[in-house]
Amino acid sequence: MPGGASKLRDVRKLSDARAILDLDIPLADLPGFPVELIIGGSPLHVHVQFGREQGFMVAQVAMRGELQLVCQRCMGAMTWHLDGKSEVLLIESEAEAEGAPAEWETYLATDGRVSVAALAAEELLLALPIVPLHVNGSECKADKPAATAGEPEVEQATVRPFADLRALLEQGAKRKS
Repeated sequence: MPGGASKLRDVRKLSDARAILDLDIPLADLPGFPVELIIGGSPLHVHVQFGREQGFMVAQVAMRGELQLVCQRCMGAMTWHLDGKSEVLLIESEAEAEGAPAEWETYLATDGRVSVAALAAEELLLALPIVPLHVNGSECKADKPAATAGEPEVEQATVRPFADLRALLEQGAKRKS
């Protein structure tokens, strides 16, 4: 479709026509998407089906792709696979959102227009894990010993800085009396 994913489109026309859009969007083209998540990863495949439900304009958004995230356990790179779907209520004003069913996720289509890239960026941010962690423990560097190849592991002595504190306190008390 001409104009790509960033083009603003009339949400009423899309909903009335029950339009279906299939787009491959590079992560760098997602507005407001964090720069640290743009490095690495494949383009996001976005399938959006517009329609109407209960008198509201809706978009069923399905996304597939891969992102490079940072594992919060080992701080190493990890590939995160996305294959998700969500249903979004498209509203044209904040006043319209107040009348929307509470269980629905809403997206503000300002002036009755929507950018598929902006919609995909918001849905992707909602789908990201709060704390990215390697799913498979064998991939996580935190679960592996830190010894380097060829070097024998050196057993480290346990340091207990307050082990003799009681004796020192008792010695100090005897000196004062």
